[in-house]
This record gives sequence, C-alpha cells and structure tokens, in this order.
Amino acid sequence: MRFLRPVVLATIACILLPAVFLVAQNNRQQQQPQPSGPIFRITSTLVFLDVTVLDKKGHTIVSGLTKNDFHITEGKKPQRIFSFEAPEVHVMGANSSADNPNGKAPVNILVLDLLDSTFNDFAYIRYEARRFLMRQPALLPAPAELMVLGNDSLEMLQGFTRNRDDLVHALDRLPAALPFEKMNSWFDWDRFSQSIDALQQISLENKGVPGRKNVIWIGHGGPGIYLDSPDLTGDDAVALREFAHQTTNMLVDSRITLFVIYPGLHIASGRGMTLSSMDSEDDLGDDDPFEGDVNFGLFVNATGGRLYFNRNDLAHLMSRAEELGSAYYTLTYQPTEGVENGKFRRIRVTVDNRNYHVVTKAGYFAPDPRMRVSPQEQMVDDIVEAADSSVPFTALHVSMKSMVRHPDTRTLDMTVQLQDRNLSWYGGPDGKNRTQLMLAAFSINNDGRILASRFEHIGISTPVQDPSARDAMVTPLNISVHFPRKAQHLRVVVECESGGRIGTVDVTRKDIQTVPAKPTPAPQLQQRPHRYRPEYAPSSPPTP
Repeated sequence: MRFLRPVVLATIACILLPAVFLVAQNNRQQQQPQPSGPIFRITSTLVFLDVTVLDKKGHTIVSGLTKNDFHITEGKKPQRIFSFEAPEVHVMGANSSADNPNGKAPVNILVLDLLDSTFNDFAYIRYEARRFLMRQPALLPAPAELMVLGNDSLEMLQGFTRNRDDLVHALDRLPAALPFEKMNSWFDWDRFSQSIDALQQISLENKGVPGRKNVIWIGHGGPGIYLDSPDLTGDDAVALREFAHQTTNMLVDSRITLFVIYPGLHIASGRGMTLSSMDSEDDLGDDDPFEGDVNFGLFVNATGGRLYFNRNDLAHLMSRAEELGSAYYTLTYQPTEGVENGKFRRIRVTVDNRNYHVVTKAGYFAPDPRMRVSPQEQMVDDIVEAADSSVPFTALHVSMKSMVRHPDTRTLDMTVQLQDRNLSWYGGPDGKNRTQLMLAAFSINNDGRILASRFEHIGISTPVQDPSARDAMVTPLNISVHFPRKAQHLRVVVECESGGRIGTVDVTRKDIQTVPAKPTPAPQLQQRPHRYRPEYAPSSPPTP
C-alpha cells in the first residue's frame, strides 16, 4: 500500500443509517464471520499523545520542558512515559519531499464544509481559505491536502503536497454548487451521519500515515443529536452511542486532532453558544462523554483540538489551528491492561509548572467484545488497494459508458455501467430487493500516487424478484472527479458491500483527451439520486 495515501471520503446518508440502526439486515454481516476481537486494540501497543502546552496567555511553550516535567494518568492510574519528543523534532527540512517519510512533522487536512453551510457562508469559507493559503510560503512547512464535504460526497481536490500553488489551483477550480442538503433537508439525520462518517473515513485512510494529523474543518460540522430524545428508541440511542465510541477510537488511533471553525457572527444571534461549542470546552470528566448527545464539539474535545465559535476572521483562525497543531510534544506510554468493558478511559497529562496548561486527547473507549466491527473499515481498505493495484478487478463487470471532461474546472463526469449478475441482494421493508455499493474514482500520476479522488455510497433497489432477471439488469452509475494536470490515468472502482466483490475500469489520459469537452454545468438545486429514506428513522429528531 502506498506510504502516503490521500484521504478519500465517502457519502453515507444512504448507507450509514442502515448500518447504525439495522445492522442485522446487512447481508455482509450475516454472511461473513465477525471478528472475535475488539475493534480498538490500543492496549496492546503504545498510546501516542501529541501534547500542546500553553501559558496563561495562550502562547505555545516549545522549549524548556523535558520528559521528567510531564505526568500521565489513565483512569487516575499513573503511567510510565515510554518515549519523548520535543517540538523541534516535528519540523521538515527545507528540501524534504511531500511524503514526510519519517512522520516527524504533522500533516494538515483542510475540509471545507458545504454540506452544513448556507450558500453565503460557503462563499465566505472559500474566500477565507484562499486568503489563508496565499499567506503561506510557496513551500509549505508541512504537507497539506484540500477536501470539500459536499451534498453527496466528501471529495479530495488535492492530495498531500507542500506546493502552496497546487492547493490554490485546486480551490480556484472548485465548481460552484448549491447546498441542497441543507436547503432542502427535511430531516437532519442525513447531514449528521454524513459529517461524522467523514471523520471516520479520514481516520481510516490516515491510520497508516505516520505522525500527527490536524483536521482543520471550516464550517459548522454535522448537527448534533440528543440521545434522550423521545423520537429515539432505546436501541437507537445505544447504536448511536456505539457509533460515537467507534468514531472516537478511530480518531485517537489515527493520531488526529480536530479543529472546527464556525464562520460568521450571525450564528450566535439570539441563541448564545451552541451545545457543540460548549461541549468542546467542558471537562469531559471520567464518564462517557456521549451519554447525553453526540456532536462535533465532543469529538473536538476528545481529540485535543479547538472549536472557534462566533468569529469571522477564518483565515486567522486557520493559521491559529495550524500553529497549535505544529507546536507539540509527543509522549508515548503503554497502558496497563484493563477490563474489556467498553468504558471511557480518561487520559490526563500535567506538567510541574502550574502556570502551564496542557492540551491533548481526552481519552478513548476500552475494547468491547460485544461491539461488532463495521464493515466500512475493510471496504475502504479494499477500495484503495484496488486503486493502488495495476491488476484489473473483474468480480463485478464494470464498463465505461460515457464521459465528459470540463477543462475549466479540470473535472470529469462519467457514467459507468454495472452488470448486476454478481451483486448480493437483501429484502427491504417495502418488499423490494436492495443492495449497497461503494463507488470511487481516482486520478493517478505516473508514480502511482493518487492526486484526486471521490467516494460515494449508492443504494439500489428493484421490485424484480426473479434472480435470473436481476442478473440481466444493467445499472448506470454516475460519478465526477477532478483530473489534475499531472494525472496520467483514471481508475473507477465499484464494490458490492454485501460480499465484497470488486470491479474496476481504467482510462488513460490519452483516451480522456479525445472525449467531448464542455463547460462545467451550473449548479442545480435537486435531491440526491439513488437515495431512499430508511423506514425506521425518526422523522424530526431535535438537534443540539
């Protein structure tokens, strides 16, 4: 697998809610053996703590502290510090490559949140992101990549690079789009699940990348959910709480720190601080932080990040997040084996100097043998492995039907055809047969490095009951992806989530240059295709 795989993120509204609430209906889980071990095996390895130390004025302390100045407790039990790195270690040389091979320096992942923003807010986010990038040196001090969380995907526009102009170029060619999920959403579960699933995808795709990762999320993040809402059943609340536990462990295990920046001053108008912003600053204590609700502020708090609320100087706050994410000590320890009960294990780090304040991850959840592993982790790895490989995958028959290129934004719109004979179907509550697919497109250079990508989850349903008739069906699937100047070929990957079968189709740059060229279409206000509302989802859950 490639050393620095780019983060490729997925749409989840049409797949995550069934995975959260109706796990038993998923054929993949029924057909394939479930792992017997816990989903999070942190107790068998070192725990990495990326620690920022601040003085009373909020200035970072980057010198004068040694290993002996720090003290770690987990669950109120002292832990022996195994290793120590000072902030000066976390700097790349001027001539280092973008691959950051030793993982000493952090990487920054910029996420522009269209999904949870108004049209005006997103225009301002885009403007401020460009202003932030133009303030950076031509050679960035650490690798960065740029993504946009949209209506139906979270797309990576530019993979990890130290070239500032590559990021600016990708941002400038981002097609305009209307936030139809926020404008037309009758139901907040969609944005909630898409946003948190994006955090999971970031974690999964960066787990193998060494070093610290700073996710700088510009936008509100998904709406929160009250777990004691009368619209939720007890089983639903338990499933959502487990989902939050799993997401927290993924973030911690991947050494991710989440920074969230709310745009604009109007957010607090007449309402005061949101629950998410308050939860980001509260002491989580020793109990489960997700007992009452699930929101982005709790993930910020759990990962040792910051949520900036009621501010309009986004470019400055992005620089502040980058500063806090780059001036840090790294401590490791090996925790004492504890009970595999799924309980929250609180981590606290202190220093001898009482004038200093330490910021780091708040803890993680102990392994729980009862909690099933989501198939999503294996699927993401399967898809990226398929993108990495030069060998075609033929378990699903996939062919390219049509393609249009848009030179003004360097994007490709494609329709691929899927022969349905090898799909696995399951019965839905309406009597129709359903299946879930993961669809991804990758733009790859001559060295095999992924330069841009897009993941989408797609649900297909059909009233056809006859297996032979279903096998004869051909389903068109649509996807778009950026195709940068340095990209040399395109690979589209389709995986059936029930059974794990994969099909691929490849197109070279030479062939792409021969397809019709048209201007990028104007954004359309429309609902996402291939989508159905789960019958079991509450109609209007209150949100924090």
